[in-house]
Amino acid sequence: MKRLFIFFILLFASKLLADFVDMKADHFYANDINHKAFFEGNAKIRQGNNEINASKVTVFFNDQKKALKYEAQKNVKFDLTENNIHYRGKADKVTYAPTSSKYYFVGNVILIDLTNNRTIKANTVDLDLKTGLADIKGNKKKPVHFRFEIEDRK
Repeated sequence: MKRLFIFFILLFASKLLADFVDMKADHFYANDINHKAFFEGNAKIRQGNNEINASKVTVFFNDQKKALKYEAQKNVKFDLTENNIHYRGKADKVTYAPTSSKYYFVGNVILIDLTNNRTIKANTVDLDLKTGLADIKGNKKKPVHFRFEIEDRK
């Protein structure tokens, strides 16, 4: 128990020096050997104005206890603002890699760009916030659906 407490303190102490991450859930457990922490039941991640809610969140760490990846699964809903663009939506699974600033949305993705009034429905969306590139995929049964507003030409 003492080791788990130390792990938890180290985990969040490193975040205090960078951006503060607030995580809540009904149940928390960690595996020091595999460098993973699990938040289950009404799991919520909040960093600044960004929030991800899911049934389960797994955090993957390196040997220095720095978060490499956050993986949210089941009933994932998110509200994110990055580079002055406000996104809201849902997916079956969302993975965020903070070191590369990449989001991976998988399964029944609905991504709403509230800033530019655009909506994307797809099977997967890979969003690279450093480069601004997005890779959006559908399939034969459910192709990508992209809805956006255009200005009137006068």
